[in-house]
Amino acid sequence: MSSGLSAAAEVEAIIAEAGAGAEGPSGVLKAARRLAPLISGQPRVALLASFAGQLLEPYFVVEAARAGYPLRLWAAPFGQFEQLVLDTGSALWASAPEVLIVVLRLCELDRRLVDEAPELGPAGVTARLVALRSRLVGLARELRARSAAPVLVANLALEGPVALFDASDPDGLAHLVAEQNRVLARELREVADAHVFDYAGTVAEVGAARFADARLWAMARAVGSTEAHVAMARRLAASARALLRPAQKCIVVDLDHTLWGGVLGDDGPAGLKLGDDGVGALYKDLQAALLGYRRRGLLLAVASKNDDAVAREALATHPEMLLRPADFAAMEIGWGPKSEGLSAIARALNIGVDALVFVDDNPVERAAVRAALPEVQVVELPAEPAGYVAALRRTPGLEAPRLLAEDRARAGMVAGDVARGAWSAQAGSVQDFLASLEMVAEVGRVDEATLGRVHQLIQKTNQFNLTTRRHPLEEVRRLGAADDAVVAWLRLADRFGDLGLVCVGIARAVAGEAAEQAGLWEIDSLLMSCRVMGRQVEDAFLSYLAEQARGRGARRLRGAFVETAKNAPVRGFYGERGWLATGDNVWERDIAAEGPAWPAVVKRRPDKEA
Repeated sequence: MSSGLSAAAEVEAIIAEAGAGAEGPSGVLKAARRLAPLISGQPRVALLASFAGQLLEPYFVVEAARAGYPLRLWAAPFGQFEQLVLDTGSALWASAPEVLIVVLRLCELDRRLVDEAPELGPAGVTARLVALRSRLVGLARELRARSAAPVLVANLALEGPVALFDASDPDGLAHLVAEQNRVLARELREVADAHVFDYAGTVAEVGAARFADARLWAMARAVGSTEAHVAMARRLAASARALLRPAQKCIVVDLDHTLWGGVLGDDGPAGLKLGDDGVGALYKDLQAALLGYRRRGLLLAVASKNDDAVAREALATHPEMLLRPADFAAMEIGWGPKSEGLSAIARALNIGVDALVFVDDNPVERAAVRAALPEVQVVELPAEPAGYVAALRRTPGLEAPRLLAEDRARAGMVAGDVARGAWSAQAGSVQDFLASLEMVAEVGRVDEATLGRVHQLIQKTNQFNLTTRRHPLEEVRRLGAADDAVVAWLRLADRFGDLGLVCVGIARAVAGEAAEQAGLWEIDSLLMSCRVMGRQVEDAFLSYLAEQARGRGARRLRGAFVETAKNAPVRGFYGERGWLATGDNVWERDIAAEGPAWPAVVKRRPDKEA
């Protein structure tokens, strides 16, 4: 990037110069070609489609790059599904996909169903839909049997007009399709790391009339109109990004003209536009959307140029506010640069600035943050507040494939962290503080109930992560069931509340005759939520992991440190605990007689075995 521009700016410059701003096919193709050198080596997504997926490729490349997460797309030849999946030597598997997508359109696989439905009746229509659904689930299972990559399967959509009063009939075609989509979602939940791609939602977002293009389908088997290609590419890229990368952790919002209409310092609380009518309802809608994201596990914070006391008073007392001070994990209100406020918020929440999403109506403030903190994801709000919610919902990185109990409880856990911080200020020493927390740990080996959270931590933990190996979900399941491996976890609670499942470890036997004779096992992965660092919880978990390995025949345990850009805090983890250095960033410990001790400040509950 010799131009000196940031990655995002360079991508936008390429798109603009290619004339792809209006999503015209020729401009998109030119932009995709120019982006090719920038995306070399990026994750590859494979698409199996009932339409000509190659026509979607340039749109996908452009939309993924525009969203800040470059991806490559390999599209299967038109209409080839099972044969590519079943042939281990096919081009599909040669492409080494990291995400697998299946999109079989109802209008292509059963082209006459809409017209034949009146004669078929509900039972006949259902039978045809069940056959297609079974084919989709069968493909997902075959893909899972041959690959550990996450799988996206498109649901079914009616893309053309149906009978005018079809919706009045409880057995009408639209209701029967919706029923099969619900069953599809339920059945895919039983396939490891398989998810629904909401194709029906994509069609609805564009509108069926604008989505379809009969001429392009007849001539080139295209998925639809140019608008349809853009919408499909944007949603597919966002879905793939959600499967490959953890969601952002915190949405940071401005106040004036963002969370409410008007300027608090000039208009006063009574003059703010916020309510259920007029333009004030638009700001209230944004607050409702933000509150919804908080309920899904994202943290909220404020970065505003305002008088701190006045702003906090307005948040606490304005009668139309949906968001109150307790809903924000951090607030930086003052007259300094927003970039400094964002950095302070990241430090206060113990997260990286790359986990922040910044929402501000002022384009100058957005540009300043992009320049100072290019890692922050900045939402490009439109000039009118009517578009704020839509812009927020289109932001990549705010969605996770599965919502876990720990996600829903995250905001409350952060509030507990604030209480712990206040409590620590009163403690006489670190040991006194740790003892006063009354920590209780529950430990166990991975099972179906804990697999989702264990996999989530493996994918997103960066700071306290000794090796940062991102094992796919199916590999975690396999290791958990193996005789020569252990996948363990630790859940923590203290006097201020439940912190959830916070530690994950994988230990496995080292292959080779000499290693087997020595009873040598290695710690493949050892990671912990940074929220509990420095509380001796890591020592408790290391003790448990060694105990489990010893129970399966381990007499020596090897640990390694694999350096990344973010895990420097744990570089000396093993050496600080007296393990013997046996190589470059490799340590060993004899555990034949006993392993690392369980610390006294953490009480241990009875184990939960898989």
